[in-house]
Amino acid sequence: MGELAQTASMTLPSFMKHVHTLERCGLIRTAKSGRVRTCTLNRKRLAVVDGWLAEQRALWERRTDRLEQFVTDPEEPS
Repeated sequence: MGELAQTASMTLPSFMKHVHTLERCGLIRTAKSGRVRTCTLNRKRLAVVDGWLAEQRALWERRTDRLEQFVTDPEEPS
């Protein structure tokens, strides 16, 4: 856990709050052995999140494409 926390630009207690949130959501699992706590990713749960994000990304890309078309197409004469 300490190695992971070093890469984050936050304090260890703040980092641990984020880790606990991920753990409660089932995205990671932590285990403590002596003074060492390790994190393991739950790939199945992450795949669910990835699928949802892909759907959202596609939705917003379609919306922004339509907006771009609306903004860049010249107006039709009346």
